[in-house]
Amino acid sequence: MKKFVIASHGETAAGLQSTLELFVGKDYDIRYFCAYTNRYPDIDQEIDTLCSEITSDDQVIIFTDLYGGSVNQKMALKLGERDNVFIIAGFNIPLIIELILSPEHFTFENIQKMIASSRETMRLSNFDENLLSVEHKTEIKVENNPIAGSDSAIDDWNGTIPTTIRVDERLIHGQIAMVWSRELKLHGILVANDDAAVNETQQMALKMAVPSGIKVLIRSVDEVSEILKDPRSRTRRLLVLVRTIEDARRIVRKMPDIEMVNIGNVGKSVEGQKTTLSQFVMLTDEEMQSLKSLLELYPNAALQNLPSDKKILAKDLIKGGE
Repeated sequence: MKKFVIASHGETAAGLQSTLELFVGKDYDIRYFCAYTNRYPDIDQEIDTLCSEITSDDQVIIFTDLYGGSVNQKMALKLGERDNVFIIAGFNIPLIIELILSPEHFTFENIQKMIASSRETMRLSNFDENLLSVEHKTEIKVENNPIAGSDSAIDDWNGTIPTTIRVDERLIHGQIAMVWSRELKLHGILVANDDAAVNETQQMALKMAVPSGIKVLIRSVDEVSEILKDPRSRTRRLLVLVRTIEDARRIVRKMPDIEMVNIGNVGKSVEGQKTTLSQFVMLTDEEMQSLKSLLELYPNAALQNLPSDKKILAKDLIKGGE
């Protein structure tokens, strides 16, 4: 079993809990140790308890805040000689998320690679085109996409476009970059939004969040619908991001054989009276009508914020609320 510990001087570790739960959910064994504060248990007692609970079948990743700091030293003295315990000094949120979500059996070699990769996530974020990496500036060009039969084609294509539409008012953000891109094994992201398509500043901000190696295109809703009609798009795992359910409906109306329609996070930024379907989905009367129209086209549209969350069919929520 994989176990994770985040240990810090003061309350930094505890402060990460709500952030990590937004990205990975609550289904992982993650403990938070806060040293030298009266609000939390004594760090030495916490380490002793951890030592007693680790079995030979476990793999344990321990993140400590400072290399050579007292928390790091205490962990190393008690656990540093165990070959199924890995103690990392210094961390950032992308590294923690990548290790938590990794399906691999941990080794010193693959952990070192993840640490090296996580350093690349630290960047200046001013809106300067020169600061954006080549990967982030590269756009999906349908005419250059590999056609079916190439190495990156979907071998099991059965007539359904291997594309997910996600309704998410934040468009590209941390959950998309760190979690959904991994879950869907994406080749590319299509942002379908009429405003972003003509706003260069917003485009630069969105591209900053794109994972390395995944191409992105930001276009209007109608333009994205046309891109999806190209037969070569059927050989690519694409994520189409829209801000509203109405925009999702507009695309599904033209492309009814989409693989999945995911309603993730919508309604928090909209003022007015809303119907709450979940913690993350709150719809105005207009969007509720759009959802009903969407379900006529795609009955299995589901609410799911994170891949680890249970899918809830939107039609069941609407039926239960009527």
